[in-house]
Amino acid sequence: MLKKGMPIFVAFLLVSGCGADINTASTSEDENEEVDEIDVAAYEYSAPQVPEDITAEFEMEHSIVVYFGSRDEENIFVDITKALRHHQQSLNPHTELDFVDMASSGVISKENLTLINRAGEHIKEDELLPGDELYLDYDLSQYHSLNEEIEIDVMVVNPVTAEDIVENYYASEEGRYRVSTLNDGAGGQVIDPSWDELDLILGHPKVQGYRNISQEQDAPSRRDLQSALGLKSLPQLVVFDHQGVVFHTDNIEELLHYLEEL
Repeated sequence: MLKKGMPIFVAFLLVSGCGADINTASTSEDENEEVDEIDVAAYEYSAPQVPEDITAEFEMEHSIVVYFGSRDEENIFVDITKALRHHQQSLNPHTELDFVDMASSGVISKENLTLINRAGEHIKEDELLPGDELYLDYDLSQYHSLNEEIEIDVMVVNPVTAEDIVENYYASEEGRYRVSTLNDGAGGQVIDPSWDELDLILGHPKVQGYRNISQEQDAPSRRDLQSALGLKSLPQLVVFDHQGVVFHTDNIEELLHYLEEL
């Protein structure tokens, strides 16, 4: 069971002011005007859920997923934006909410904090990488100010791998494609399509979007995007369908020719 002991100081950066209560979402409507209700509960800001086996194993009553950002000698800094917005929306499930476009962050004291993986094995804090999922047992409804303390002494870590990352670039449905440039972050070598070339890519009726990806410098094996994609060299232009890589090249003309044949 997750025992409560050490504090987590959570700070929310909202442009609407420092004293905002997170249980009241910021909206674009005047405070005196009624917000339109919608017929069904809509969760535009859906949040990932802690796996049921983890929730049961560690007897989490209020499980949430947050993301590792960075650390210093005393604290671990996390991103709780998704969990917070989902919580706010759950309080108003039939109301469209307009959230301030700012990340919400938390500060976790490392004193007496135990880090374990999903198998219950202890891990070291230097194994954490930006974006890794962290499972906490914390009731967001208890938060009412910038200096709210969250008492917790165990955090479950789900390391995010290169395979997890590249899945975010897959097309959303069969018959559609997404194009990405995977650049060499360490070597500084990049492929930089011109505006005209980008127009041709984004104007293709079957292409859902284009994004740049950079291989992390000195990335550990679990974050080696090049290996995960089966690429022999970088940089590369990569075409994803809804299941994975269907084409890659280091030549923009070859990419455009491939798209023309789709």
